[in-house]
Amino acid sequence: MVKNRWPDGSAKFAILSGRVDLTANAWRTIGLSIGATPAAQTSVSTTDLKSTGVVATIQFGSFGTVTWSAGDWDSPVQTGTSGPEMSSFTYRKPIGSDAHLVAWLEVRAYKGGRVEVLPWIENGFIKVASPTTKSGTVDFSLGGTKRFSQALNLLNHQRAVLATGTTLTHWFGGSDPQITPRQSAPYLMATKLVPNYRGVTDASSPLYTRLATSYTPLAQSNYPTGMGTAGYDGSIGILPEWDAAYLTSGGDPRAYRAVIINAYAAGRYGIHFRDETTNRPLLFASYPKLVLVDNGLTGVSDSGASSSGEYTAAPVGSSADTPPRFANSHHPSMGYMAYLLTGWNYFVEENQFVATLVWLKQNDTTRQGAKGVMETTTGANTTRGAAWAIRTMAQASTITPDSDTALRAQFVGSVDENIKYYHGRYVATPNNPFGLVQPYSDYNPGDPWESASWMEDFFTASFGYLKDLRAYSPSTQNQLDAFLTWKYASVVGRLGSGAAGTFNYRYAAPYTLNYAPSANANFSTGAGPWYANWGAIFTSMNFAGVDSGTSLQGTSGSDPANMHEGYWGNMFPALAYAVDQGAAGASAAYARLVGASNFATNAVNFNDAPVWGIKPRTP
Repeated sequence: MVKNRWPDGSAKFAILSGRVDLTANAWRTIGLSIGATPAAQTSVSTTDLKSTGVVATIQFGSFGTVTWSAGDWDSPVQTGTSGPEMSSFTYRKPIGSDAHLVAWLEVRAYKGGRVEVLPWIENGFIKVASPTTKSGTVDFSLGGTKRFSQALNLLNHQRAVLATGTTLTHWFGGSDPQITPRQSAPYLMATKLVPNYRGVTDASSPLYTRLATSYTPLAQSNYPTGMGTAGYDGSIGILPEWDAAYLTSGGDPRAYRAVIINAYAAGRYGIHFRDETTNRPLLFASYPKLVLVDNGLTGVSDSGASSSGEYTAAPVGSSADTPPRFANSHHPSMGYMAYLLTGWNYFVEENQFVATLVWLKQNDTTRQGAKGVMETTTGANTTRGAAWAIRTMAQASTITPDSDTALRAQFVGSVDENIKYYHGRYVATPNNPFGLVQPYSDYNPGDPWESASWMEDFFTASFGYLKDLRAYSPSTQNQLDAFLTWKYASVVGRLGSGAAGTFNYRYAAPYTLNYAPSANANFSTGAGPWYANWGAIFTSMNFAGVDSGTSLQGTSGSDPANMHEGYWGNMFPALAYAVDQGAAGASAAYARLVGASNFATNAVNFNDAPVWGIKPRTP
């Protein structure tokens, strides 16, 4: 079943289901080919599901018990997939009389009577008063057999999949077939739905010792102890380490499991704001002035203000009732890769919840109401926060099914508005010639204006990525192209030859870069003042001991030996997209970088730490 199409009408994402005889512990390759259109077949229906006699029950302590059986299967709240081999349906029921607690099931009904169930509970609405912690033992039974039991403290706006250990879904009508799919990683990267990674992760890599192997509801898994803490973390990047590892390992089952476990673990953050009037992720147009309340109990950092005083319901409780910290500036991609690999709608919603949250936490005037503009100059974002928010919005635009017209139009519309905003500010109104957006702060209290070029690289990469995803309307294509022509200068210009008037590529990854000669440079009008050229910026940086060698230079985060987790690596995604999308000078810049005498020695580290090791697809 095709869920999304590229602008030319070709299939972008589809869910396939079928049967094949397999041998235990042996891979079997299943290829796709073009054939004649098959005769129409009857899809698996809710009647077929009901005929299996399956009964599912969720009990949450003293809050209550919900059961699905017989006629309950006739009325799903959503049909995800419809086909002759498998159809999927989503069901929900409130738990007891509690105003916040809801039990959910996503059910895959297979031809022949097998049923696969993904159950979860959720504690998150937009405006239902007094959200707080719900505590008790949660039991899930399927077909009269208890499959899950665990004491849970479900904090405000969390959700928890009811599975544990290595059992990630539950089967009825036969045992779990224990099949691990392995998508073709080279093909997946070639689609451009994910970046093109340089690393090749060996089966004995120490990377696997870092990946989550077992799921526990609300546990940390591979997320940072404190999201937003300074320094490298494997969760930060276009895709986090566990998702990148799946691609660089060629689909190793350990990486596959880590992708799913961490997508489930995203439920621990208080970011799940479901509209109680629709039981779907919220529509921006329905709440243009609504902003996330900031009373210290949401767990979400740096919320903005509403011009009309319209806020989400304030959580109640103490610090113990606050979900783990979610920082817009450091938030990972959540749910996106898991959906590409499995097709479970649960993961689409996880990605949508993150996208709506990064909108919801912004000052409503700054985000321009329902438009969802992510401004680099605000402390609620920072330059990197705007980059990751736009990345997340582009992912939601990409995987929200075409048939889900209102939500998909919303996410596409937000990406469009960001394209138009940044084009208008930096291209339609001429600005600095270096492709540098106005940062959220000046790292130097005096002259010159100094900020983080590595955050700039995040922002550049996010726009290159969204162009590859085609996560926008064709009507904004020219504006996007023009903005990227301007924006790619920020990475290409730092990789100059070192000749007069150019920046020396060997020093291209400093912690901070001089953006303008004056701390009062005017980014709003584009008047500056600006440096004359990249050579002037380089001279102003006063790099010590510049010589005529060919080795990459730097210390600490700029040390090329640490490029897999430092500023050299942060540059790679932006540069790769610049090369692939034909930016002026990008190929020559890339050649200088990879031709450095110490590049190959240090780039090998991307095999075991692949997040930043993104390379061009263009030879």
